[in-house]
Amino acid sequence: MKNIIILTAVLLLCTSCKSYIDSDKNNNVKSSGFLLQYNEENNLFHYYNNVNGIADKQFFYNTHFKINIPKKIINWSMKGHDFIFEYDNKQIIYIYVPYKNEVKESGNWELKDINYHDALSLNEYWEERNYNENHLYKAHNGRVSKLYTNGKYKILLYNIKTENLQTFIQSAKTFNTNL
Repeated sequence: MKNIIILTAVLLLCTSCKSYIDSDKNNNVKSSGFLLQYNEENNLFHYYNNVNGIADKQFFYNTHFKINIPKKIINWSMKGHDFIFEYDNKQIIYIYVPYKNEVKESGNWELKDINYHDALSLNEYWEERNYNENHLYKAHNGRVSKLYTNGKYKILLYNIKTENLQTFIQSAKTFNTNL
């Protein structure tokens, strides 16, 4: 019985002391193409990669952007034009930013419900994390998924707890390419 109590106490301590990668604000991540800055109230992600693409003598220019994102990141990923920030309980911000000259943008941003194809954007990340694929495509009680887009840039707020939704929406609205 004593061993069970000790084991329970240890497990409780381990699960309640979850570490977030942004808990140390002096531990920013910086490279020649981006900065993930851990601030007191939120985090700043700034993408400024100058390695552009070229195909058939046509240049494709990277879109530079900044966005404030919520604290308590547990994982993040960046591949090509896909940026993913994961929070507790599989709450995810997915940002898709095409080349500057790839698609025309609209000044009209809108917040929409997502569809099956929007969720597909997370498929590769989902597989890398070994998450259950069935979980990706179905709705969950107390969770909301939204797409904030202007037709060119897409910010998918996936599986967000309803009590966190406004924080994540406000974060999406800080997305800025006018640098």
